[in-house]
Amino acid sequence: MSITVADYMTPEPKTVNQNEPVKRAAEILNSLKFRHLPVVDDSNVVVGIISDRDLRNIKTALDFLGDIVEGNGDRLAVKEIMTTNVKTIQPNEPLKEAAKIMNAMKIGALPVIENNQIIGIVTYSDILRAFVEHI
Repeated sequence: MSITVADYMTPEPKTVNQNEPVKRAAEILNSLKFRHLPVVDDSNVVVGIISDRDLRNIKTALDFLGDIVEGNGDRLAVKEIMTTNVKTIQPNEPLKEAAKIMNAMKIGALPVIENNQIIGIVTYSDILRAFVEHI
């Protein structure tokens, strides 16, 4: 019996639209204590991912620039700082494959896609939980 991505993914993940302000993405990540947030277009197709690290990097840059871009968090769109060309995975793939991809690419999450729509997200924490439950 193979453990699949569907067995450990978080279904129906929270997402943010690529045109929303970065401030909205930060609010979602902070309020829900997430580290990764899939970014979708108007058709709910994954076009990127934003992480807490991305937000820390942009905050550092904005702090550095100071008054020049004061208040830019309301105008800066998610699509301007998100990671594009996001690697995704299907729900029926072995969880081991997700672990291999994340390890090789040094990433912490994979959006789970079925019929070109996001149905879940699997993170390194999910893989660690599976490891602990099955060793």
